[in-house]
Amino acid sequence: MQANPMDMTSAELDLFAQIIWRLRTGGAGDEVRQQVLGDVTQLLRADFGASYLWDSSRVRSTRCAAVNIDTRMLRAYDEHIHVKDSVTPMLRARQHATCVDDVIDRRTLERSEHYGDFLKPCGMHHGVNVFFFNQGKDVGDLRIWRSARQPQFGGRELSLLNTLTPYFQKALAVESPLGGALSPRERAVVEHVAEGRSDKEIARLMSISFTTVRTHLKNAMLKTGSSNRTELAMRAGLR
Repeated sequence: MQANPMDMTSAELDLFAQIIWRLRTGGAGDEVRQQVLGDVTQLLRADFGASYLWDSSRVRSTRCAAVNIDTRMLRAYDEHIHVKDSVTPMLRARQHATCVDDVIDRRTLERSEHYGDFLKPCGMHHGVNVFFFNQGKDVGDLRIWRSARQPQFGGRELSLLNTLTPYFQKALAVESPLGGALSPRERAVVEHVAEGRSDKEIARLMSISFTTVRTHLKNAMLKTGSSNRTELAMRAGLR
């Protein structure tokens, strides 16, 4: 099933081509999925986007990248709300682009704790997900959402995601090499992060600039393959 060019503006056609180019040339999968997530969200005319990588040892999705989703809500999802999420496992089992309403009745969804504790507070109402597999291995996903004021996703969006799927499968199968051990300074910053301190607080406590704190955080995330502060603390062994 191929995307119909007539369903895209000229700007969207350019964006579609750019996404494919990045997936083919962007390097290791963990970096490239974060690079294209915003573009995919825009291409699907959506309001929110998220992408996770599957951790088989923990049997759950991790290393979230997100667009327009409150980081506090993402942290809450990672810490406890994910156990209430009965929708994602059903979508993952499909292994192709699927609208949320195709796996669960809308009334049932809106009465669920997952919706009440996470989706609704984030403003996410209509969803479409796709999970990518390479040689039977789950290599990542896209979870795209629209607000209640937007229409439900349809054939256009499913077609686009299914067309992009083989490119994502190949790109995400390339694992990102970790960049080595954390330096003492990077480790100190991560320790403060694990204790819930803001970047400004860390800068003050360590007597370094705000920009330096951000640089240490960026390097630590690259080295550990983390995409958010909670995951960084976990991968550094501090949670």
